[in-house]
Amino acid sequence: MNDVENVKVLLIEDNPGDARLIREMLAEHRGATFDVEWRDDLAKGMKRLADGPVDLVLLDLTLPDSHGFNTFSSVQTTIPRLPIVVLTGLDDETIAVRAVRGGAQDYLVKGKVTGEQLARAIRYAIARKTGEKRPFTLEELKEFDGKDGRPAYVAYSGKVYDISASALWGDGVHSGLHSAGVDLTSDMGNAPHGEEVLLGFRIVGELAKQETLGQMAARKAEKLHLHPILVHFSVAYAIAFPLFNFLYFFTRTTSFEIAAFYMLIAGFATSIFGGLSGVFSWKVTYAGKRNTLFDMKLIYTGLLLAAITASLAWRILEPDILLTAGFQSYAYLALGTAQLPVVTLLGYYGGKIVFS
Repeated sequence: MNDVENVKVLLIEDNPGDARLIREMLAEHRGATFDVEWRDDLAKGMKRLADGPVDLVLLDLTLPDSHGFNTFSSVQTTIPRLPIVVLTGLDDETIAVRAVRGGAQDYLVKGKVTGEQLARAIRYAIARKTGEKRPFTLEELKEFDGKDGRPAYVAYSGKVYDISASALWGDGVHSGLHSAGVDLTSDMGNAPHGEEVLLGFRIVGELAKQETLGQMAARKAEKLHLHPILVHFSVAYAIAFPLFNFLYFFTRTTSFEIAAFYMLIAGFATSIFGGLSGVFSWKVTYAGKRNTLFDMKLIYTGLLLAAITASLAWRILEPDILLTAGFQSYAYLALGTAQLPVVTLLGYYGGKIVFS
């Protein structure tokens, strides 16, 4: 958008009465000019988008050629950087909320919105979309203090606004009290006005969250690569345990069974630390976000811990479990052998996480 005060809107709405009302409400709004183009179905709207840029789409979810969330998805997938405000009836509000979660900037219930609310939603949607990717630290924000010809930015409620064009912020100072280049959230909380005074200014980014001492320590600890180190021990012991068991079973050399027992104890201890370090790494590096790969790794970590714990408990309760061939000894061998495919799959999904 070239100028937030001259907004080009594409309205995709099949009801002529609703379209006329929206045009009238925006025409009466003071403080911004809205150029509204109207198309009455999705196909015509998509063709208009292909013909040239617009600043925002007002999108009805129920059209002659498209219904529900698919209507939003078609526009959003085609032009993902375009801000979209969804128009919905009361019966489609759940779908509208889903659209917002999927990337729409806002939704409005038809018949329940005023011209002021409509204009405000449009202008905020454009400002949010154009500025949503640029993070600012508090130190970086200080550089935009409006002095000596520098731009003047202020932060409020996590958003960073460009107030350079405001006559009220001459030389980066407002009313002799507030300076640009800072976060004004707490100051504006005590002021007689709120965020509406920033409505006409472009959002140029978001205020980056500042790390706490605990978060900084966690990030530094993650750089030590504790999980890759620890998980190799548990994997090695999980492989060695069934191999030593089989060597004892076929050779009857006692030292092999003793070695298997020690491998089992070491595997139990290291798998706990390996699992905990994996959760720690997931939280720090991937912010605890879930997907299929992480879910599968968590599942197989649980299975490995269960198999090792069951084997250790069984071996402690019955030290002579492998002394004679029988159902119980074969079951014990099978339980230990089951660790092999589990650690293989753990390695597979771990590699997919790292290299995908």
